[in-house]
Amino acid sequence: MAQPVLRVEGIRAGYRGLEVLHVVDLTVRPGELVLLAGPNGAGKSTLLRTVIGLVKPSAGSVHLGDDDVTALPAHRRARLRCAWIPEGRGVIRELSVEENLDMSRFTPGWTSARRDASYERFPILARTRGRAAGTLSGGEQQMLSLARALETAPRLLLVDEPSLGLAPRIVDEVMGVMLALREEGHSILLVEQRAAQVQHVASRIVLMREGHVTDAPDDLDFADLNLAEFAVHTDGSTP
Repeated sequence: MAQPVLRVEGIRAGYRGLEVLHVVDLTVRPGELVLLAGPNGAGKSTLLRTVIGLVKPSAGSVHLGDDDVTALPAHRRARLRCAWIPEGRGVIRELSVEENLDMSRFTPGWTSARRDASYERFPILARTRGRAAGTLSGGEQQMLSLARALETAPRLLLVDEPSLGLAPRIVDEVMGVMLALREEGHSILLVEQRAAQVQHVASRIVLMREGHVTDAPDDLDFADLNLAEFAVHTDGSTP
C-alpha cells in the first residue's frame, strides 16, 4: 500500500487552553479525496489549520509523506507543497485575477505552463484576468483560489468549506472541479458541512463531532442524516 501523503497521529490542539481536537488520527493517501464532514464547531477547520501549521498541537504529530512537519511553521509546509484554500476563499479583492495568480510564481519549479493550465481549466479566469478579484462572483472567486493553489503543484490540497455562500448550482460546478482533480490523481482533504450535496466526489468520508473522528460507513446516506445529532464516540465508533 502506498505511503500516505498526509498522516495525522494522536493530535490534540485548540485555542487558549481550550482543547478542540482530542487525539485525532487521519490519513490521506495518494490520489484520495477525503471528505471531512461534521456540524459547525466539530473541529474540522481547526484540524486543517493544524495540518497547515497555523495551530500548534499540544500532542501528536503531522507528517507530509516522509517529512515530520509537526514543528514547522506554515510557510515551511507550503514549500513542501501543502496548499490551503481557507474558508472564505482567501483572494485579495483589490488585486486583479492575474495578480492573485501571480502569488504562486514564487513556488519552486513554477513555469508559465502552469498559468496556461489554469486558464485552460478555468476559462472564466482567462476572460477576466485584468479584473479586480473582488468583482468576481463567489463561484468565480472559488475557481481563482483553486487555480492559484494548483499552480503550486501541491502534493496535498486542503480545502475548507468551498460551498460557503454559494448557490446550489454553483456548488455543483465547484464539486465537478473537485471530482476532476480527484480523477487526475490529486490528494485532497476537503472540509464540508453540505455533506449530502458533495459526498459523491469523495473517495472516503470521515465524520467529525466534538473533536473526534471516525470513518463513515460505506452505505451512509447523508441525505437522511442530521450531522448535528450524529454521534462519534471517543473510541472512534459510531452508534
